[in-house]
Amino acid sequence: MIIGLVLLGLVAVLLFFGVAERIFKSFGVKYWLAFVMVGALIGCAFIPSFAIGKVTFNVAGFIAPVVFAIIFFVLARRTHEVWRALIALSAVTALFVGIWLLIEPITSDTVSVLIVGFLCGAIAFLVAKTKLAALAAVFGGIPTGEIISAAVNVYVSDAPMRFGNAAAFDAVILAAVFAVALYEAVAAIKRAMNARAAVTAETAEEFDPDEYKRYFDE
Repeated sequence: MIIGLVLLGLVAVLLFFGVAERIFKSFGVKYWLAFVMVGALIGCAFIPSFAIGKVTFNVAGFIAPVVFAIIFFVLARRTHEVWRALIALSAVTALFVGIWLLIEPITSDTVSVLIVGFLCGAIAFLVAKTKLAALAAVFGGIPTGEIISAAVNVYVSDAPMRFGNAAAFDAVILAAVFAVALYEAVAAIKRAMNARAAVTAETAEEFDPDEYKRYFDE
């Protein structure tokens, strides 16, 4: 869970210095609540897994993402982004299942986390188009993919059913951070381009060709 904890620690530091405050406020999360959410995710990483019958649940890798997905979908409903979030969730789920079933058995957990995190974060951003919908897709799509992957493993190899693990936690946090980072980077580029276009337009308005034409006419 090192990757996820390091990223959450970085987010906490950015919140403390006010850098990440605007990001959380942009989708309706107050400053103090953002600290609570980040702290809750960090705390969940230290809660051990538990079993109900023959099914094992990991708190940080499954329970916490499901709870946060519900929170983000409630917020998305207020901003009318639910359909975007649902479509993006479907894309994230499909991508996660494909990667986890095909790549995870032949690679290390770290490589799987990096591939899943970056690709799921990118697809969430590209499909959702907004930060809130992308976060809802990531926190909801990866646990949904975990359920499908676990069901396939049980059917194919009769493996014990496990929902979530340390790698899933890292993948969720990495995908969420990467999706938001992509959004902010693209937004910054658009703002810079718009500012440049505005300056160019203002310069063009100030230029009067008739003022120079009269010198040649003389």
